[in-house]
Formats: sequence, C-alpha cells, structure tokens
Amino acid sequence: MFAALTLLLITGCCKAQNTGCNNIKNKERTTERFDSTRYYTHKQRTEYVFEDSIKGRVRQFGGENGSEFVEYARKDHELFGTYKEYYNKTKTLKKVGRYYYNQFNIGLWKCYDENGYLIETIDKDAPYTNYPWEKVMKFVKEQLKLDLFDKGVSVNRYIAKDHNIPVWFITWNPCDGKIHFVKINANTGQVIEQGANEIIE
Repeated sequence: MFAALTLLLITGCCKAQNTGCNNIKNKERTTERFDSTRYYTHKQRTEYVFEDSIKGRVRQFGGENGSEFVEYARKDHELFGTYKEYYNKTKTLKKVGRYYYNQFNIGLWKCYDENGYLIETIDKDAPYTNYPWEKVMKFVKEQLKLDLFDKGVSVNRYIAKDHNIPVWFITWNPCDGKIHFVKINANTGQVIEQGANEIIE
C-alpha cells in the first residue's frame, strides 16, 4: 500500500487528478531545505523514521543515486498527512501538499524550482468541488455509519475514463466475507453503484 501511495505522490506536478493545474512564476519563494546531515546520520538501511512534536510521525527516504529526498508526515488520529519532496542537489523544497492517509492527494499542491521560486500550483480538489470531501465524510459517518479511522474502511477518488466523470469510491469490510462498496458521482452527489463482492481467499 505504501509503495503504491509513493508512486501516486511523486509523479510529475501536472499529472493524474490535476485538472486544476496552473503554471506560474512569481515572487513567492521558499527557503526550506532538507536536513541531509541529520538524515544520513540517523538513517537505518533505506529510511529514517522519527517522531516530531509538530509533524507527528515522519518517514524520510531517497537521496541514493541522485534521487530526490522524500518526506511523509502525519499525526496520530488525523486523516491527512503532509508530503514533501526535495531536490537532491540543492536540498531545497521541490513539492509540497497534503494527502488522505491511505489513498489520494488533496487540496492545493505547490511546486518550486531549485532556487526556491514557486513555479506551479495544483488544485487537487478541482474536479470534486460539487461534492467535496466534507460531504463524503458526512455521508460515510451518517449514511454508512462507518469510522474513517477503521483500517477496513477505504476512501478513494478518480476520474472515470469511460465517461470522464469524477467519482468517489468507498469500500469497507464488515467481516461478513464480502467487501462492500459505494460509488458516488462527484458532479451530482448521486450514488451510481452500490454492492458487495465476495472475498476470495
């Protein structure tokens, strides 16, 4: 699961989910840098994991063979975490944004050049404005009676290729031998499919 999430998050700044992409170059600048000295001092095998009083649980990896440095951070009992990517050469911040803890990117993401200047912003929520996360959360809690912190509950979203429709996809496992699911059209807020599939051992 984490490997899949990593691939989702480190793709180029204007790819999947990114219909709200803006190419910009203005005076906004970041001075944030990756602490590579601390990272290499404490890294165990391929990663460095630690607890931070502000960020929560932090996982850092990368830097080998010229690859960028990557950081995931999320506090306990929070659904969303922060993703950051840093240039290998300059250690400056390359990309930053928020992600739903086990599935998708959310909110406004920013991309910077190696000198720290903002070059791109991406609104990950743009396709889902008619039926945003707040309505999905309410639906899950009030209609489905599910706990979003339950590891058996999953929420994802995507653009359906056949009809180019933004879709929310909710699944859960009530321990009845089936995976239950609901698909919601994010343009209309209507349930377009609901059912359950047998779990194949």
